[in-house]
Amino acid sequence: MASGTGDRLKRAKRLVTVQEQMRRVAEIELAATRERTAAIEADRARLLAALAASDHGPMLLEATARRLRGLATQASALEAEAAAQAEAVREHGLAQKRAEALAERRADDHRREADKRDDLERLDGLSARLGRPDASLP
Repeated sequence: MASGTGDRLKRAKRLVTVQEQMRRVAEIELAATRERTAAIEADRARLLAALAASDHGPMLLEATARRLRGLATQASALEAEAAAQAEAVREHGLAQKRAEALAERRADDHRREADKRDDLERLDGLSARLGRPDASLP
């Protein structure tokens, strides 16, 4: 039975490690998406600044409008992706917390089992000493 609690404790600790890794991956993906969103916003700002500074602005208006619409579409898609990734980070964080709580419960079970074994060994030793005719009480 002791090996069972030890095995469950090891599995729970591995689960915590996996959950931590999954959360870190989700955070990295979210950061990359946010960087891509910032790059699109920077492109949009540069395009508008170039259009405002150019003497040929009216001739480039149609092409600029198409490009701005494309950037807006990309930005919207990235914002939706970032929202989904933020939710995934939250879910992975909660899963990690649940795994940590499980590992803690397994560690408590393992400690209780070890304490029980120690108590039984002491009782066995005491009963063995008391079972001998020349044994005295401690």
